[in-house]
Amino acid sequence: MNQNIVFSLSRRQNTRVVCSAATVEPNGKSALITGANTGIGFETAKSLAAQGYATVLACRNIEKGRAARDKIKGELPGTRVEAVPLDLTDLSTIRSFANKALDGGRPLDVLVNNAGVMATPEMRTKDGFELQLGTNHLGHFLLTTMLLPMLTDPSRPSRIVNVSSSAHMFGKINFEDLQSRRSYQPWIAYGQSKLANVLFTYELARRLPLDANLTVNALHPGVVQTELQRYLVPDPVPWWQVPLLQAASLFLKTPVQGAATSIYLASSPEVEGISSKYWVDCKPVASSKASYDTDVARKLWEVSEELTGADATVPAAQTVR
Repeated sequence: MNQNIVFSLSRRQNTRVVCSAATVEPNGKSALITGANTGIGFETAKSLAAQGYATVLACRNIEKGRAARDKIKGELPGTRVEAVPLDLTDLSTIRSFANKALDGGRPLDVLVNNAGVMATPEMRTKDGFELQLGTNHLGHFLLTTMLLPMLTDPSRPSRIVNVSSSAHMFGKINFEDLQSRRSYQPWIAYGQSKLANVLFTYELARRLPLDANLTVNALHPGVVQTELQRYLVPDPVPWWQVPLLQAASLFLKTPVQGAATSIYLASSPEVEGISSKYWVDCKPVASSKASYDTDVARKLWEVSEELTGADATVPAAQTVR
């Protein structure tokens, strides 16, 4: 797997298509966005803040998070925006973050699991997980399951939005070597982590009680020009690659365009009550065949619980939504 995958996917999925993120009056609602200091996470947070959501930017680098907060508040005076530290590569900090949020006693209306890394060199999280699986899936799994009490008020509709990728299409969950210790290939590991996002979305939706009043959806934002691609381009760029990169950029979305589906799923009245779907450009589409394997989804859930120590109170799936 290499950079050609990104270019191929961008051509196949027409990633420059932009959708209109129709919104609803939030009426005092709150939103938490991970990885919100840059890229589509920042644009998602900015849009929700502009709509009136009390918006929390959960960022690994708190200084960058505060700078993003100040930028939003500077451009949108009167908005309610807060920056808080959250390192998805460290389970202990996720637990501390979630426990503090739970102690606050306030409901949460929107959780956007946006933070991620892509095609990194082989690295490990503080808990020894392969970095992409640990950041993109396991960290968000623990965060989400711990925050469920804030999201499952039957009298108050809430939403979870999981940012996946079309890269899940070539993903496979390798339970024999989940942490890629035998062989590490950046794109294989990335595809696995993004498939895990979709499997988690569907399995959580199956496990939620019918009166939870909580929807869960996954999306592909398109191929977006953001910091996520920092490992794809050599530094310095060889002179002969410059025209190729300039041509490829014609197929990339801007962060504003890339955030449109996240914003749509987080706030549009058009998707009220719609759950367990995979979205591209604000439309539900079929995800990969592997993503609908309920046995794999159930096993991944159980393995994720074991690896993260999550005390997920959501029972095994009883009802298919």
